[in-house]
Amino acid sequence: MLQTFREGVTCSMPNTMELTFPEIASKLDQNDEYLKKLLGVGVSWDMLAKPFVFSGQRMTAYTANGFFLTMNMVLILDNLEKTLRQYFQDQGNEPFHIQELIEYLTVTVGFVQVQAVDKMQDAVRYILSGPMVLFIDGSNVAVLIDTRIYPMRSISQPEVERVVRGPRDGFIEVMLMNVALIRRRLRDPRLRVELFQIGTRAQTDVSLMYLEDVTNKDLVRDIREKIKSFPLDIAAMGAQSMTEWIGQVKWNPYPIFRLTERPDVATAGLMEGQVVIVVDTTPEVMIGPTTIFHHIHHPDDYHNYPSVGLYMRIASFLGFLFSVFGPSLFIVLAAEHDHLPKSLMFLGTPKPLPLSLGLQFFITQVVIDLFERAVINTPSTLATAISIFAAIIFSQFAVMMNLLSPEALFFVGTAAVAQYATSSRELGSANRVARLWMIVMAWGLGGKGLVIASIIWLFVIWRTRAMAVPYLWPIVPFSWRGLKGLFSRNPLYQLGNITNPLRPQRQSSKK
Repeated sequence: MLQTFREGVTCSMPNTMELTFPEIASKLDQNDEYLKKLLGVGVSWDMLAKPFVFSGQRMTAYTANGFFLTMNMVLILDNLEKTLRQYFQDQGNEPFHIQELIEYLTVTVGFVQVQAVDKMQDAVRYILSGPMVLFIDGSNVAVLIDTRIYPMRSISQPEVERVVRGPRDGFIEVMLMNVALIRRRLRDPRLRVELFQIGTRAQTDVSLMYLEDVTNKDLVRDIREKIKSFPLDIAAMGAQSMTEWIGQVKWNPYPIFRLTERPDVATAGLMEGQVVIVVDTTPEVMIGPTTIFHHIHHPDDYHNYPSVGLYMRIASFLGFLFSVFGPSLFIVLAAEHDHLPKSLMFLGTPKPLPLSLGLQFFITQVVIDLFERAVINTPSTLATAISIFAAIIFSQFAVMMNLLSPEALFFVGTAAVAQYATSSRELGSANRVARLWMIVMAWGLGGKGLVIASIIWLFVIWRTRAMAVPYLWPIVPFSWRGLKGLFSRNPLYQLGNITNPLRPQRQSSKK
């Protein structure tokens, strides 16, 4: 969409990379003339430039409307005026240097974050991010007062990785709150949170989180450099833009980062030696590097007793396999029904219809995917009614008109259910593509086609790397320590080691 816009419209605005920022001038009028033109004050209604004269000292405050509460701003400005009045009273008739006034304000203004800003580029970035930046006549240093309060929705239960028991708080679109939700669960002084801005125009805030004594330092360095070299003007798609850039994603559908809305899942990833990337304006965080098995595990496994969690984990693995191979395997069995044992004859005797069985499965898969997109785009008040209406038309009437067989509806529908049983939507979407590929190959070449498709699928997964981590670890390469926690769900008090090849092994607390 962005590329189409650029190709169809000639934009005269220079790229932010070409902007050159002057030094902050000691003359207030010179700074005002530059900033009002650059920020569009008077043209953009949300950009505010308010002049003040406190105790004979001229100054101009710049901020963006919508990032502060009026009453808070009134209290801050009242405190600022009192602070300046007190300063000049203390000075009396004694001469003072303007830098002394700046230093005095940074330590006496009664607000949480007050700091000096000596570069115009930083001042502009802060203004556009929400804080108030104060330019004082006679000073080539501005004062930042962080007055911003981001508009945000309340913290609610995650929509994707829901659990029956366990915490119900989920990430929102404000990076500050998301970092706080993780910090609340992990009060380790060795937790590091590095801040970056990506996109030469958007300057989107990004936080890189990791445990300093746990996470592989080479991994942190590589991801840090990737974030710094983000090439796009904007990060319109939030975490997805960052995922594709860091992972150099092309046509392989299998995710190398796990996106989660759950702070407890992100905290567990940090404890396992993974890094967490928090992108502002995105209600999910990125966890990486991951293997395919990270995407199959569900948080609810750890909110049940170990035996129940073990059973559900095995069921999830079986569902993962069925979502990929179930429909195509039935197509092959139906084509070879004469060679099936009597106990499996019922699988290979679908009713003959004008459309071939493979084409029926293909159509069914595409229509189910269209239904999913339709439900997403339908207003919530109508979504349930539309779902029921679509299901009746597609299932009942399609069978009555002899367009589709019940077997096609059953196997593709069951595979779709198994797909949504996977907690990772990214893995489920990749399995959808793999399932469609298997159906096409089984339809065209029968059993031979399914074998070829399976080999190609395994080769793609085997070749996939998540920041140098093999996607099939701990199976390929084999690691018994990692394999122990792959299919089993041990009691939580026995979890001493983790399943991540880049994390150093923890020292056991037992003597």
